[in-house]
Amino acid sequence: MLKPEMSSRGTSPSLIGRAAETTALSAAMDAVRQGRPAALLVGGEAGIGKTRLITDFFARQEARTLIGPCAEMGPDGLPFGPFTAILRDLVREAGADTVLSMLPGGGTGMELTRLLPELASEARGPAEARAAATRPAEEARARLFEEFMTLLERLAADTDRPVAVVIEDAHWADRSSRDLLSFLIRYQRSLRGVAIIVTFRSDELHRTHPLRPLLAELDRVDWVDRLELPRLSRREAGELTAAILGGESPDDLTDSIYARAEGNPLFTEELLACAADSDLPWSLTDLLLRAVRGLPEPTQDLLRTASAGFRVVGPELLAAVTGKDPGGLAAGLRPAVTSNVLEVCATGYAFRHELIREAVYEDLLPGEPARIHRRYAEAISENPSLAPPGRADIVEAHHWHEARDATWALTSAHRAARQAECSSAHAERLMLLARVLDLWDQVPDAAGRIGADRVRVLEDAVGAARDAGEDRKGLGFATAALAELDEAEEPARAAILLGARARFKEQLVLPDMADDQDRALRLVPESVSPRVRADLLIDFACNDAWEHPQMERAVRAALESARDSGNPRAEARALAALGFRHSQGQQAALDSEPLKLISRARSVAEDAGAYEPLMKTAIYESHLLCGAGDYPSAAASARRGIRDAARYGVSRTWGSFLAINEAEPLFELGQWDEALDVIGRALDLAPVPRTRAALITLSGVIAAARGDTGTAAEMASASRAVMSGMPFDDQFHVPHGQLDVSLARAVEGPSAATALARERLNGFDLTVCSPRYLWPFLVTAADAAAAEGDRDARALLVRVGKRAEKLDAFGPLQEAWRLTFAALTEPGESPVAAWDAAAAGWEALRQPWTEAGALVRAARAALPGRQEAAARLRRAASIAELLGARPLSEEISALARRAGVSLAGDADAAGDGKPLGLTGREMEVLRLVADGQSNRRIAGELFIAPGTASVHVSNILAKRGVATRAEAAARAHALRLFG
Repeated sequence: MLKPEMSSRGTSPSLIGRAAETTALSAAMDAVRQGRPAALLVGGEAGIGKTRLITDFFARQEARTLIGPCAEMGPDGLPFGPFTAILRDLVREAGADTVLSMLPGGGTGMELTRLLPELASEARGPAEARAAATRPAEEARARLFEEFMTLLERLAADTDRPVAVVIEDAHWADRSSRDLLSFLIRYQRSLRGVAIIVTFRSDELHRTHPLRPLLAELDRVDWVDRLELPRLSRREAGELTAAILGGESPDDLTDSIYARAEGNPLFTEELLACAADSDLPWSLTDLLLRAVRGLPEPTQDLLRTASAGFRVVGPELLAAVTGKDPGGLAAGLRPAVTSNVLEVCATGYAFRHELIREAVYEDLLPGEPARIHRRYAEAISENPSLAPPGRADIVEAHHWHEARDATWALTSAHRAARQAECSSAHAERLMLLARVLDLWDQVPDAAGRIGADRVRVLEDAVGAARDAGEDRKGLGFATAALAELDEAEEPARAAILLGARARFKEQLVLPDMADDQDRALRLVPESVSPRVRADLLIDFACNDAWEHPQMERAVRAALESARDSGNPRAEARALAALGFRHSQGQQAALDSEPLKLISRARSVAEDAGAYEPLMKTAIYESHLLCGAGDYPSAAASARRGIRDAARYGVSRTWGSFLAINEAEPLFELGQWDEALDVIGRALDLAPVPRTRAALITLSGVIAAARGDTGTAAEMASASRAVMSGMPFDDQFHVPHGQLDVSLARAVEGPSAATALARERLNGFDLTVCSPRYLWPFLVTAADAAAAEGDRDARALLVRVGKRAEKLDAFGPLQEAWRLTFAALTEPGESPVAAWDAAAAGWEALRQPWTEAGALVRAARAALPGRQEAAARLRRAASIAELLGARPLSEEISALARRAGVSLAGDADAAGDGKPLGLTGREMEVLRLVADGQSNRRIAGELFIAPGTASVHVSNILAKRGVATRAEAAARAHALRLFG
């Protein structure tokens, strides 16, 4: 692989991820500005980005930052090293006289001057120096601590900016520095305006490390919060890779880097500095092996053998390979565990980081790797129980491959692929089948050895690629199989491959998908193979871009055939296809015939353990329920499908698509933070382009609704790049067009939005647009045109009005959109009544954002009736503030000011009794605060990090305008928020 083009710095120009950690730092600084103490203990492994986080954060803060790095000099290093560095920087910045003037008595005889010779020479005469020298050690130490605290206090008092004391790499801090740090944090109530941030490498904290007891003590201090910087997710690692490269990075490069760096930012940067598949750079190798090289030689020998194993090596297997007895093996590895090179888990030993294993492995002498791998393979072949349950064939195949034995590598890989299929390890199965194909020409009579020809292996690889979400690889395998297959002799086999290739092309947004579908059906006339033909038709049944005149008959024939032959998988697929096709043109209620068919399909699929139809039923059911406006049921159905996808190992494909169907109803219900969580988890799986585009579009909609137009524009651009090459699909293109128009109005005004709405409308294939997606777009376009009001806008209003007249409105959801459109374009004699009807429709659907928008319009129409407008505006204001919809809140406030309406009538409670401004998660945290729970207890109750709980508590205090947790709890009890 060629070295990628990189930025000259080799680092990301922006901080990636770390939103929660940045929020925690902001909360700490806000607390300090309000006169409360705040300290953060920030841990993380080497290279995780602690320094980058602190540097980036304080570069954007109005704060005086004092940084004291700890040097690696051992526990008996330079006393007070980080505090001496802070003092030296202060003297360099302000001068010795200024620093001394902040000390009691102008610095004369002060113990603090011991730390810097230049301070001592300015402050003391011979008499003062002699007096200081004769002081008892404990008294001198106490005075020094008090003097440093006084210095910080006066620094904070002399400026209108808070002071941040940052102690970096505290795992290297000497005893004196740890004691002074503990003193400052414990007495931080006296340090008004001073925040204390401590960073440390958590991977350096072995069991006897002297920092561990200090961290445990400080953890119990009320105003101290502890953050552990996690490794980047796959999505964040992709963003980091793209930022470093200066453009979008290919998925295979991102996957390769992520597999090796495991989300460590420094490791990612180092790997990108060389070819992604090359040996480790020496600078990184030295960092990774530093702890290894300090271990006893026998321990290093064991680590070298362990490095040839998988991520986790069982003790019995390692003992068999090394020839050690269990006791000797444990004794030999103990130093590696103590030093955090190895971790002990339930099934054996694992290197703390994959790159440590890789660095140790690369340190093996020539010929050693093949010999060690052969010992592993022979040990597992002789005793499969040495491998993890259900993985003996997979592990053995890996070691034969690394031992460079082509025959054993091919046969074991083919056997392991079957084992991987049984355990739903789809990506592993794909890798093993690809290995079989790579080795095919190196092994005489390969087909005879495994009992399958090359085309059969390619067909298996096609199925594995589909399940693993590797559409491009699947396309290649299907094309290769078709090239080797004689269509005339085996038309059914060729047709199935063409159908599979069509699905890959659909996912990859390639234009000739329909050609493969038509060719597949021509190859298999009904008279030759009705069952294969029916299966193909079922595959294409729910593809809106392709209709077949005999679809209904073919699917019903497939259903009858499946029941007659006892094929539950095919039966479930046919039932699901029928249910979905019957739902077209109507809205599905829970007791509707389409959903009954889909429910029966799910039951059959569950009993048969057939995951593909099970996933389809989850998609169909959640899609139909969302379209009917039954958002809680839709989200629950999608969530159940996501759990099933994880159980069957198809989270990246089916699971990430179902995330769209969970996030959409959560958005409509006003649970925007929860929707973003779902979207984030799905994007971390690196889904296929179409799925990624839909998820990004929805996150852009939420950003725009909250007034974050910069993020919304980025999201819109990213999804547009994917969809620009896609054939038109209303469920993807129309919502994206709606986002574009909304964003144009927010940034450039109604005129730009009107022009863009016209452009997007021209690009839509209106003959296939579902009312479900077209109604919201028409409302958005009409809203922009009505606000603009010029001739072009009026022409657009006429056009969308004519389109709306032809558009059906099925069920309560589309009826609410129709009412909203009518209120915008033809309100009749009573605009207030028209908007109230729309608002009532949205309220019945529990869709708060659109309800609030309708209430604002009703209030505007009710003016100059102040009393009528006030009630509507207050309700809308409550909703907008709960959602964090800043643009809508600003519109409401502006309208209220013009109308002379006070929004304070419901200042303490929204229409549903919840405090204004608090998200759903913050309400949960407030409930536990009101119960007297600590941050740690809250974190345990809600399954979040203690630092995250602290951030939520700080946000609650700020939003409610109270200074303490007790005040927040008392206010909640007074309002009877929780009964």
